[in-house]
Amino acid sequence: MTTVENASERLWKRLNFFGVLAGILTLLLPFLGPWWHLTIGTDGGIFSIRASPFEFQFQSLILNKQISTAETTASFFPLFWWLNLAFKLCYVYFGVALLAGSLLSLSEKHAESAETLVRFSSLKLLWLVVAFVIVLFITTFIVNSAPKLTGGAISEDFSMPFAGVEWLTMPFTMPYGNFRISAPIDVGFTSIFAVAVIASALGIAARIYQRRMGYHPHEKPQVQ
Repeated sequence: MTTVENASERLWKRLNFFGVLAGILTLLLPFLGPWWHLTIGTDGGIFSIRASPFEFQFQSLILNKQISTAETTASFFPLFWWLNLAFKLCYVYFGVALLAGSLLSLSEKHAESAETLVRFSSLKLLWLVVAFVIVLFITTFIVNSAPKLTGGAISEDFSMPFAGVEWLTMPFTMPYGNFRISAPIDVGFTSIFAVAVIASALGIAARIYQRRMGYHPHEKPQVQ
């Protein structure tokens, strides 16, 4: 094996492929769409919610319209719209930083900067995914505790799954009798959430791989 081939092999080994993929996915995620959905009813549902850390959408067949936080806050709460935009740009920045650090690892001259960038940005998406799941878990727990918290004002038959499909039954009392309305409630994560999980795992792998490569400013290439 020639010196050029050895140098080329060492060069490719220094490239952090995990970080490159994680960086690209991280900077795209704020614009890919919702991570989670809740739908009541069939054929699109009479009520649906789609959410992610970057966006919240509400749609009602009764109102015959879809409400997005981006449109609502831009019209009535411009400060929140700018904060939401800033939050998205933060994760675009984290993605760019991870991508740049993973590519800079090719250069021994910038190896220290590469390690700093990867260490800084590689776990940012992981914490966001974990926080999102925790918020959903707490929200589901609170909603399912509503019958007890309201002293029976809401039927104890009401139950919202963390993920999956269940039938929602709501009793109504009218002067001419009692009746119940049943509808399926579909709750779950979208394919975009799967992308976020994959990107988070790649971020962890990128951090481990960058650490294993290490930063050795006094290391000199061997000439054969």
